[in-house]
Amino acid sequence: MNKNIIKAYASTLTTDKVIEFGKKEGVNVTEEEAELFIKTIRENADYILDGHALEVLESKRDEFSTSTYEKLVELYNQYKKFID
Repeated sequence: MNKNIIKAYASTLTTDKVIEFGKKEGVNVTEEEAELFIKTIRENADYILDGHALEVLESKRDEFSTSTYEKLVELYNQYKKFID
């Protein structure tokens, strides 16, 4: 059930929402990073939700700034209990 909720929410993400969330978390996310994040989540949702989130994140490491990547890992560790 959580997987369906998460997938439904992912389909509503916008670059503005991702950038604003980043600001709340203390990281400046560029528009390009927000678009990459959304595209990656949508294209890999099932794979991510089947326990491969860090693998997907690692594959995109060089496409995010260091601060954004580190925050993504931190947030994954904080919220992984909802997808495992």
